[in-house]
Amino acid sequence: MEAISGVTTMVEGKLGLSTTAAQVLAWLIILTIMWMAFTMIAPKRGVLGKRKRGDTVLLLGQCGSGKTALFFKLRDDDGAVQTVSSLKPLRDSFAIKALEGSPTLDFVDCPGHPRMRGRGAELLKEAKCIVYLVDSEDKPKLKDAAEHLYELLTHPDLLQLHTPILLALNKTDLSTARTEKFILDELDREIEIMRNSRGAALEGQDAADSYLGIEGEKFKLLQHAPCPVQTCRISVKKPALDPLYDFLRDQFAF
Repeated sequence: MEAISGVTTMVEGKLGLSTTAAQVLAWLIILTIMWMAFTMIAPKRGVLGKRKRGDTVLLLGQCGSGKTALFFKLRDDDGAVQTVSSLKPLRDSFAIKALEGSPTLDFVDCPGHPRMRGRGAELLKEAKCIVYLVDSEDKPKLKDAAEHLYELLTHPDLLQLHTPILLALNKTDLSTARTEKFILDELDREIEIMRNSRGAALEGQDAADSYLGIEGEKFKLLQHAPCPVQTCRISVKKPALDPLYDFLRDQFAF
């Protein structure tokens, strides 16, 4: 009330209004200031209501994981596509040829080069779901995959939208492919290292907003991710994509 009295006195003196009129104007000024502050803070804290996810299937992963081959397999049902690394997103809307009853879906294949990760992050707000491809044969790239997943799982858009992720372990037709357990254990271990090192560099609310998992427990991707995460084994080359089709059916209800 002291604030109201102070503003009322100021308005009376500056504008020469009556006490009643000055009080009304003072309330309007204070309520306007409060509303402006609220609208600035609310989007960050998620208090203006739940945001709605987009309608795009976002294909993410490292270079060579099979994202672009999957894109063309889904679009053209062509297993013989020869692809090269690109620095531009590949986007198209189509019904999946090999999947009976498929509606027209919007797909974006984001380049796997680390320099292009920012572009993929910009598209998170458009995503209905994420298919994250992992080369199950390439152990050295698992560290890079873990770093990318950490960046995704702490991104504000994903935290607010709870975008479902399918971790699709590709190239399982090869005899040298790692097991699902091996890959998950490696990802958990690398993310735990990053969680500790990066968390130590953050303070206050920033640390609380981006902290993954439960403090005091080792990070487990399937249990502690801030959004639904599923895993499956696929082969784009073979092809063996039934688990991916099931995931898309669940997300788009067809």
